[in-house]
Amino acid sequence: MSPHILIDQALEGVADPSSESDIDVLVQGLITRLFTDGAITTDEFNHYCKRLMDACQKRKEAA
Repeated sequence: MSPHILIDQALEGVADPSSESDIDVLVQGLITRLFTDGAITTDEFNHYCKRLMDACQKRKEAA
């Protein structure tokens, strides 16, 4: 499966209010692992980290 699809699905999980509270840490680990393995570029890494931060912020605001 494409790393981009994996990350997109994981980020959707962060946005889901019924997901586990520590899902953001797991998604951060996934993004970092795919970057260090060379599956995504630096620009993609930065893009996904920004999306993760935005999703986490929205989750905090909803709580």
